[in-house]
Amino acid sequence: MTLHEFAKDLTHLEYVVPLLERGNPLSLPYWRQRVTALQSQQALLPDGTKRVARLLKLFTEFERRSAPDR
Repeated sequence: MTLHEFAKDLTHLEYVVPLLERGNPLSLPYWRQRVTALQSQQALLPDGTKRVARLLKLFTEFERRSAPDR
């Protein structure tokens, strides 16, 4: 993956992931997999690690909120 491809994909995911809380046409696991796939390339951008981690944290929050109360 090139720097340009990584930056483009990360920017797209930063736009899409926050919208998932409103309802998503695809499953959360699909989108989490898209973000997780970027982890191996996150060093391509100076702030790539921070941005990928922020997206993964959003998934954890979505999943926590959507889990049934125990």
